[in-house]
Amino acid sequence: MNVGRKLITSLQYGVPKHLLRNTCKIAVAVDESLLTRLDNNELKPRQHPGIVKLGRVELPSNLCNVLERVIGDYPVKKILKDCKELDQYIHSRHPPIEQLELNAKTKSIMEEVDRRMPPEQLSLLGEEDGTRWRRKRENLIKRLTAQRTYAWKPIEYGTYESLVYAIGRGVREYGVLTSILNELKTRDVGFQPRSYFDFGSGVGTGMWAASNLWRDSIFEYYNVDSSRSMNDLSELILREGNENKQMVLRNVYHRQFLPAIETMYDLVVLSYTLFELPSSESRKEVLLNLWKKCNGYLVIAEEGTRRGYELVNEARDFILNLQSEELKGEVFAPCSHNLACPRLANIADRTPCNFEVAYAPLRLGDINDERHTARYAYVVLKKGEISDATRNWPRLVRPTLPRSKHVVCRMCTMDAKLQEVIFTQSKHGRHAYRCAKASDWGDRLPITLGGPLPTVRKTFKRKEERNDNEQIEQLNNNLT
Repeated sequence: MNVGRKLITSLQYGVPKHLLRNTCKIAVAVDESLLTRLDNNELKPRQHPGIVKLGRVELPSNLCNVLERVIGDYPVKKILKDCKELDQYIHSRHPPIEQLELNAKTKSIMEEVDRRMPPEQLSLLGEEDGTRWRRKRENLIKRLTAQRTYAWKPIEYGTYESLVYAIGRGVREYGVLTSILNELKTRDVGFQPRSYFDFGSGVGTGMWAASNLWRDSIFEYYNVDSSRSMNDLSELILREGNENKQMVLRNVYHRQFLPAIETMYDLVVLSYTLFELPSSESRKEVLLNLWKKCNGYLVIAEEGTRRGYELVNEARDFILNLQSEELKGEVFAPCSHNLACPRLANIADRTPCNFEVAYAPLRLGDINDERHTARYAYVVLKKGEISDATRNWPRLVRPTLPRSKHVVCRMCTMDAKLQEVIFTQSKHGRHAYRCAKASDWGDRLPITLGGPLPTVRKTFKRKEERNDNEQIEQLNNNLT
């Protein structure tokens, strides 16, 4: 091997730079626990345990029927129109501005107004003109502040608004939470939650997903939402649209406020709620309260926008930085580490760390599409230490790019680095290449990343040079 490298190095001298091509790649090693099974064909690459992404998620037919039933006499076209507007509003939402940020923005605007309307002008004006000048200046400051500051306000959900949310967002959020919780169930087979707690439960989408996965083990569902209409609709859905019918789940509770009793819950969910909290301090207060109630896993999910991703990461860092030994925890998913997110570490990178799930929408009105997609940002935190041996596997944070005889994978590694690897069968072996080819955005690869492979410089000749050499060789043959 060393002789080959020396030979290649010796051939580089005297070769023009434009005739050299770099073929450097990253070394990888497939997880040893899988190699034997892959060699013996006991496990196919497309079935490796790192693949956690579901196909198209479908809401159970009984829930679909109930959602169609609770519409009642409301016109379907109007509901679908309002569903679209609500979804667009939630997707474009920003968190409320903090006071320090507002003060800095106001100061910057006042400095800009001072340049446009210098205060020295006031001394040159009379009393009446001065009063008019001050009023104009104040109105300009207010207008610029309003234009450049996001006007956050909480969404009030009444009876109709709750129904619109259930129809427009229910299936979407069910698909997201099913995807997240399914990975939790797949990786931690021994986790059988006995109790479930949902803050900001809405119409109960998290409860639908959890009950579908752990119906036999969960004996208590505790839902908290500030909207009474949301709680009433959630209960009506569990009664299959009939108030006099018994709920299909046992021991379900709906409340408008966090309970004062410090009861512990195995599975705690906080989904699509952080945007509704009025400040950073209130978000931290809720997170601390929920983390203290958590006895197993805490699931946090938000819109897959830049703002949603930042709120999820803020919650992640807050819990990881808690100093109390009783409150120590680790990141279970999607990160393979507890370090700072590499996307936020790079100021120039404005790309959110998000993922995608496909789901089947409700077939109402003119909706005949079989497949919709939702992007989301999330984190799953575990109380205590994680014993999952596969936790260090890198996760694909962007879609896989299959090409001719190679696959491009972009991953987040256990060292909190964003790494791109070009997998080929010749460089990385058959198993690594096929596992990479079978994986997609959101999956994990059962590999360990190494250092760069030796850079091999290959020389090649231009077509014109090859033709000239062939002609010279033919002339020489004719002469002899």
